[in-house]
Order: sequence, then structure tokens, then C-alpha cells
Amino acid sequence: MLGRGLITDRITAIYELVKNCYDANATTVEVEFFHAQKRGSRSRIVIRDDGTGMSLADIRDKWLVVGTSSKRKTAFSPAPFNRRYIGEKGVGRFATDKLGEHLRIKTRRQEDTQSLSVIINWGNYEKEIAGNEQLVLFTELENEYAFLDRDKTFKKGHGTELTITMLHEAWERDMLLRLDNQLGRILPPVPVTSVDFNISLSAPELDYPEQLIKARPVEKLATKHAAVPCDTKQKKQGVLHFNKDTEEFEVTYEEAKSFGPIAIDFYYFDVEAQKQFKSIYKNTENYVEGFKIYRDGVICTPFAEYETVLDKRRDILGVDKRRYADAFNKLNTREFIGIVHITKDDNPNINDATNRQDFVDNQEYRLFKEFLIEQLDEFGQYRLSKRADNKERVQNNLRRATADVKDIGRTLNQIVRARPELKAVLAPTIEKARLVTATVNEGVKVSEDSEKEFQRKEALYLSLMSMQDFASELAHGIRFTIAPIKHAAEYMIEFYPNPTYDKKVLHYAELIYKQTEKVSALVNFMLSYAQVDLQDSEFFVKDLLDGVLGGAYSLTFEREGIKSEINIKDNIQLTGKRKFLEDVIQNLASNSIKALKKEKDKRILCESYADEDKLHIIFSDNGIGVDPKIASKMFEMFKTTTAEEGGAGLGLFIAKSRMTALNGTIELVKSVFAPKGASFCLSLPLKK
Repeated sequence: MLGRGLITDRITAIYELVKNCYDANATTVEVEFFHAQKRGSRSRIVIRDDGTGMSLADIRDKWLVVGTSSKRKTAFSPAPFNRRYIGEKGVGRFATDKLGEHLRIKTRRQEDTQSLSVIINWGNYEKEIAGNEQLVLFTELENEYAFLDRDKTFKKGHGTELTITMLHEAWERDMLLRLDNQLGRILPPVPVTSVDFNISLSAPELDYPEQLIKARPVEKLATKHAAVPCDTKQKKQGVLHFNKDTEEFEVTYEEAKSFGPIAIDFYYFDVEAQKQFKSIYKNTENYVEGFKIYRDGVICTPFAEYETVLDKRRDILGVDKRRYADAFNKLNTREFIGIVHITKDDNPNINDATNRQDFVDNQEYRLFKEFLIEQLDEFGQYRLSKRADNKERVQNNLRRATADVKDIGRTLNQIVRARPELKAVLAPTIEKARLVTATVNEGVKVSEDSEKEFQRKEALYLSLMSMQDFASELAHGIRFTIAPIKHAAEYMIEFYPNPTYDKKVLHYAELIYKQTEKVSALVNFMLSYAQVDLQDSEFFVKDLLDGVLGGAYSLTFEREGIKSEINIKDNIQLTGKRKFLEDVIQNLASNSIKALKKEKDKRILCESYADEDKLHIIFSDNGIGVDPKIASKMFEMFKTTTAEEGGAGLGLFIAKSRMTALNGTIELVKSVFAPKGASFCLSLPLKK
């Protein structure tokens, strides 16, 4: 049945039915459970609203027809609310089949003198299609209906009531709490406009008295709020930036992206804010859970996620996946709420998937996701700044405490020297001060050692995550290279020796050799992880560059006529895995040698500059440069910038993997030898 196939879970099913009430201009929706703790003939769910109601023709020709286009012809509901219709696919009403076997629709319009009652048995339809070889439409079945006089169901004289019986699943109180939690998010916790739409929930047999469901306001409880605005009239997109000097957010405007202008409200919750939120709002353990996307003021996707174990939740926007590369510095879905505002008019290509659990995958949606992650990472700079401030504050307090205790000890000793008769009296206090000084000093050392251990584990984690990513690519890469080797070997076995095919055999022999070289490079790089000591060491950057360019490559540079220049101060020191940075420089140097083949004046230049917390090394050559067609994919495996010179497409991939393991980045920047050549910026943390 459609309901069970398109609606993935029962909370989503109720979501769909309540959203239909919104489209019907309802101001009040009552969701009631009776005897739902057990499956059986008495179990039922009632959803009642005070909306516009339906006629028999509406039910027959629209409500029971999949993909009804009535809402697409008219974008907004009637006055006085003129709400933007949110249910356009025409499948939401089949959520009733997801919930139970029998359905009774009772409805009445304001102009009607009678209520209409329609009985639908989904089970009868299943039996009909099971015994019929031809397609049977649901509207072809006879559904029992009647017009009711003096019906008092609707307090305002109009609305719709759905009574779903013979429930497919039993409901527990915990599930109702989750339903309450999720229904409270149909409208955003920070509404753009005031919407008169109230939902109540009750379940007498499950000790759940009737209560009004409300969105939990978040702005007063969040540690930090930042807004990403947009100008829909001018088609301008606001972009959030964190100013490290002022520790405040700033917004600049640029042309709207291809997916259209959007607005975002970010709320960050530190540990204390999360505790406070949970203490005020009971049964909201998972309320702080990342992005929620609202179209025209009503939630779309992620839709009705109620998995209690956060690690089992779908991460369709990739928020938590991106943390694999930098788990210690990226915000996760447990730390923020991101309210994303989109509209049907401004963002027509951001559409829900039919099952309401994802979006339709297209180019605009992919760019939309990228922008959300970029802005989230910028918002996350606030936490990094505060973490650094707190760390410095604690260290300063410890140092101040050490100095204060020492001062007390010195003062007491001065008193004893001036008044020897007080020595016996002050001796215990002096000894206590000495012990406190030793304890505080020990605390300072433990704090410093803990920080070093944390940094060591952080570097190890990043290295392992980089290795994990590479291992996945390695398996794919080896499989990719072995396939042509196998094909070439089969050809040679079949046609050698045969003079007619000598040229082809020679071609395949060369192919086997080149592909084997690729596999060898991949395996050697993987083995280098095992050979590198995971303990970090201190090293001078200029010494490392001299060792690679002036040592390992000196003979090659001399043979090729390449002049290398290193403009970096002698005293710049880093702490990390020296071998990883050597690998990066070696791969860049190898690429430069190939890129400089056809140049007469061959030059390689290394320069550096530092900002507040990073060292930037600029590695440049005046070779053939990078083809713009592959610039966006140049760090992927087998994407070579020097194919004609024998490049295998591994160097930049390896360089990026190593930089990630060092908690750094590598990117192509404007060439210092422009309009020719290429420059790469290697950014590394000055503090490990």
C-alpha cells in the first residue's frame, strides 16, 4: 500500500496528517489516542481540526487521488490566513494506511447543513487487488458514506475528523513523548511571522492528559546566536564571518547562489546551556540536534527523526561526517540548532523526496549543503575562540595562584626573620604554604602534561582518520589499476608470440609497467604510515626544505637546470610529524620537475608568512600551470596536472592526505609567477 511504502515511520505519518490540517486553514488540531497501548479493534487515533472541511467530491476526486494537483493550481489557502500550501505531492493522506487498517472521515464545510461521513477499509483494497490481475484504482471501490444531521463533532461548525482504527502498531508513552517533541517543531522555534496554529495531544490510557504542544524557544537559552540574513528582493545572500579580534560575527553580502537566497539562525549550546535546556524542558533530550529546514515557515526535511540513539540518525546534510577530518574543532549536531528558512518561490529546486526523509538530489541541493556546512564551520569559530580563551584563563589563574602562594610563603618567612619569637607559632602555616605551593605547581604541570597528551592524541586521531580515508581510496585505486593490467596480460597470453601483434604487445607491456608503478607508489605511501613514528618532534621548517630541495633533489635539479630558492627565516619551528611534511614537499617538487620540462628559465620558489595562529608556506614554480578544467578535482586520486610528463595523479592526493593528518590544509592559489606557473599554499597550525 502507498501509505506503508511512501511514509517511512508512524511519527512521520502523523506529521503528514497534521500538516494537511495546516493546509486546510485550521487553527486548532487535536490528536487523541484511545486504547493505543495494544493492537486490537478498540485501538484508535483521532485527528480533528477546525479547518475548511471537504465535500464528497473533494474526498472522491482529490483526497483519494495520488498526486492531486489542486494545491499546485492555487499556491495559497483561502483568506483570512492565505497560507502557502505545503502538501503538494498528494501522498500525505495515505499516511492513514501507515497507522491503521480502517479509516472514517467525518467532515463539514462552513456552508454545509450536514456533516459527511466516509468509511474507508484499506484491507478491502488489498484483498481486491490481490484477487484481480488488472490494475484496480482505489476510487473504483465502493466506499460507504452518509450525511449526518445534528452532528456536534465540530465546535466551530466546520472541520475534518480522521478516526483511524485497528492500529498496525501499539504505542507506548515514550513514543508519545517523541511525537510531542517532533510536533513542536512543525513551526520554527523562532517564528518569522506569528502563525495561529495550535496542536494538542492526549492519550488517557497511557497516562498522557491533554496538553498543548508548543515549540521550545531557544534564543534565551543558547550560549550564542548568529543570523545569516538574505535579501530576497535584491537576490543577495548574506555570508557570516567570525572576527577573531572582536570575537563577534560580521555579515557581508554577495550575489545569491544558484539555489536561491536563504536565511539561517544559528544557536550554539555549550555543556552548561545543554544542561539548562534539559532541566527546563523535560522530554527534550534530543531537541538540540543540528539543522532543521523550514519552507515557507513549516518544517520539511529532515523529517520527524525520532531515533533515540543519535549515532544511528541519518546525517543527510553531512554535518557529523565532516568531523572525521577534524573531530576536535568541528561543531556536531549535539551542540547547535540551525534553523534554515527557504521558500518555494526563492528556492524552487530544493525539494523534499517523496518519502519525506531526504531531499531530491540535484546540483542546487549539493551547493545548498556545501553552503550550510561552510557557514556552520564559520559559526563554529566562536567555540574555538572561547575554548582558547578559557584555556588561557585557567592557565593564568594557575600561574597567579602559584605566585600568590609563593608570596605568602615569602611574607611569612620575612615575619619570622624579623620576629624570631613567632617562628614556633608560624611554622605550621609556613609548612602549609610550602605544601600548597608544591600542590599548585604539581597542578600546573599536570595541566600542561594533559594539554600535551590531548594534542598528541588529537594528532594521532587526525592521522588515523586520514589513513582511514586513504585506505578506502587505496582499495579503489589498486582495483582501478589492476583491471587494465589484467586485460593487457590476457591479450599478451593470447597473441604472443605473433609478429602481427608485436606493436600492440609492446604497447600493453608499457601499460603494465606504468600501472605497476602506480600500484607501487600507492603501496609505498601506505607503508610509510607504518614506518613513521607517531610521536611528534620539533623541527625547523627551513632545515626541512633545505633537506628536500637542496639534498634529495639537488642532483635532479642540477641535471634539469632548475633553480630553487627558499625565502624562509631560519628560526621558524613547528611541532609535528616531520616525515609527513617532507612527503608533501617531495610530491610538490616532483610535480614541479614535470611541469618545468619545457621551460628554459626553470624556477622553484618557497616563501612563508604567518598570521595569528597559522604558518603559510607558498610553494611555487613557473611551469605550465594547472589546467582550469581539473583545478577543482586536482586533489583526487589519479587527477594529474602533468599527464604529458608522466604524472600518475597521486602526488597531490598524497599531499592532501598528509596535510590533513597534520591538521593543516593545502590549496591552489594565484601563481606568484602569473600568468604562468602554479602556487600552492600549505597552512599549518603554529601551535600543534
